[in-house]
Amino acid sequence: APETSSGAGVLGAMDLMDPLAAASALVAATPWQFRAFVAALCFYHLSEYGIAWAFNRETLSRDSWLLSRQYVVAMSAGCVEYAVELALFPGFKRGDVGALRWIARIGLAMVVWGDALRKAAQITARHNFTHQIQFSRRPTHRVVSHGVYAWCRHPGYLGWLTWSVGTQVMLMNPICSFGFAVASWRFFATRIPFEEGLLRRMFPGEYEAYAARTRTWIPGIP
Repeated sequence: APETSSGAGVLGAMDLMDPLAAASALVAATPWQFRAFVAALCFYHLSEYGIAWAFNRETLSRDSWLLSRQYVVAMSAGCVEYAVELALFPGFKRGDVGALRWIARIGLAMVVWGDALRKAAQITARHNFTHQIQFSRRPTHRVVSHGVYAWCRHPGYLGWLTWSVGTQVMLMNPICSFGFAVASWRFFATRIPFEEGLLRRMFPGEYEAYAARTRTWIPGIP
């Protein structure tokens, strides 16, 4: 009886370990680009919510996770393109062919630099950085012109643009890389002039002077 009990315990442990082993094997078999992509998304959204909680707790909501429908659809499209092309062109997607291995690494650098720039902008601006456009001046609202804002007028936007396109370059998704770049640029080409019109009214003279000496560094948006 003791031997039977011991045998059953071993079998039970093996049954418990099988799903864990299968999960570990699945993760190990997944190309590093996709693992880095998932990690980048997790860090981005957790840190966005955390910074909003730290500096703008009064406006904190589930929207602070920045998971809009358009964004989810776009990232899902990136995952679909990656899966389809991985099945059709595994060597290309894994970056095993010559200079192709550098494409994913360039994308990774864009992801790291872009999100670091955005987080630097948020931490520098503190409560002045909000996820939603402000239509009226709050008592604590100021024109932030130090730190990363001294050389870039909208570092949060530039960082997000670089990060979002970088996620697709890292996955070596040619279609979504182009689509993300075009869609992001068109969004900011509309949003930045609108937002700056409000800022010029909130800070007459002051914001105009700041904008005149500081570029956005986003192509086509001076």
